[in-house]
Amino acid sequence: MSKIGDNIKSAAGNAKAKTARSSAAAREKAAIAFERSKDAATSGVEQSRQIARQAKAKTSAGIEKNPLAIVLGGIAIGAIVGALLPRTDRETKVLGKAGKKINKKARKMAEAAKVAGMSQVDTLGLNGDAVRAQFRELVSKAAVAVKAAGQAASEAAKEKN
Repeated sequence: MSKIGDNIKSAAGNAKAKTARSSAAAREKAAIAFERSKDAATSGVEQSRQIARQAKAKTSAGIEKNPLAIVLGGIAIGAIVGALLPRTDRETKVLGKAGKKINKKARKMAEAAKVAGMSQVDTLGLNGDAVRAQFRELVSKAAVAVKAAGQAASEAAKEKN
């Protein structure tokens, strides 16, 4: 009977040793995989940051090359946002006739600015297509910068988990 007990103890000892070796190997593989994924994530974040820096530099260069296009684009975006905002009841009550006068005056000023801007664009030899193309390029570069920054932020958030 003692021999059976010894065999059971020996088998249990062997199983325990094998389990310990397997556990150690699994931990080691997990640690290696973790380090590799951490390195890949760090590399991805750095690449995203680099792309964002490049996009920023290109956008800055574009702004320096054609500041007028940026100003016109800003005016256009402001006009669109202003047109989309609804008038409030309080605004109508408080401003009344004065509001109508201010609105009329603002429209005249905007039209004058538009005419002056178009005149300046013509003087510089730019046509509408060139300005639109530059504005699209600027918006595209800004979108790339925003996307890269978002990816970098996302990667950084994942890195802390």
